[in-house]
Amino acid sequence: MLGATFLVLLRVAIGWHFLYEGLEKYQATVQGKPFSAEGYLRNANGPFAPYFRGMLADPNGLDLLIPERLKKSWADAAAGMEGHYGFDGDQRAKVKDLLAEADVWADYWFHAPDNANDVAKYMRDLRGAIEAERDPNALSYQRERARETRTALAVDRPKLIAPIVERTDALKGAIETLATPEQKGRGPYRPPTTFLDLANVMTMYGLIAMGACLILGLLTPLSALGAATFLGMIYLSMPPWPGLPAPPNVEGHYFIVSKNLIELIACLLIATTPSAHWVGLDALLFGARRRRRLARREGPDGRDRETADDSTTAAARL
Repeated sequence: MLGATFLVLLRVAIGWHFLYEGLEKYQATVQGKPFSAEGYLRNANGPFAPYFRGMLADPNGLDLLIPERLKKSWADAAAGMEGHYGFDGDQRAKVKDLLAEADVWADYWFHAPDNANDVAKYMRDLRGAIEAERDPNALSYQRERARETRTALAVDRPKLIAPIVERTDALKGAIETLATPEQKGRGPYRPPTTFLDLANVMTMYGLIAMGACLILGLLTPLSALGAATFLGMIYLSMPPWPGLPAPPNVEGHYFIVSKNLIELIACLLIATTPSAHWVGLDALLFGARRRRRLARREGPDGRDRETADDSTTAAARL
């Protein structure tokens, strides 16, 4: 009885953790600071890091640091805004002028000596890190150097692209001002949905759903397995394995086993025990079917048939 009580409390505690994490991300999004897994995926390390970074459309910022890609992204955004607001000929001509001004700014920025040197160094370091990561014969010191380079690039990238991001926002803002009040009534322009956008929404609402289900004991095995899968992805993205750098902003010190791994194992325990049939909505929704299944397994004397069959077989052998 005591063990069952603690299993139920464990399920509720993990559910509370997931629910609160999801609600915190939802509240931040509502307040204008939308949750994003971009930083988490971009800073992934370990052998699975390329797969996690590959979930981002532009993990290395190349769409901003290669002039041709930058100008194309500006033109695509402008075309999307023109179509969304239904600009007329005069408005489209003004958008064309704004794009021309932005292109001139980009040419000047990329040809400035300091900027050109910084971009060239970034590209050179990035190329070296990628080559070491993709080389199956790379030595341990080469992989370690690649991880150190990745860490340095993660610090340098925001500073390097900051002026470009500012100019991009200014261009979009200038195009927004061309819209009439009637055109703005269509709502703000939203760029095409990316995988990261879907991942952010699924993470936020998935945490809320899994947490609520674990607390209520609803669809508990499925919810616990979903929680274990989510924790497994977090663990593998920044595993505390030997030779890997410590994850940023981590609490405590870990070696192989982390809090995420412990909670993952606890979720698997919950998925394989009927705690929601002791206290939970699963007992109301699926309890009758479970009792019938257990009754079919039991013999006339109330013993489990499988156990009884095994005992009969052992006796016959003797």
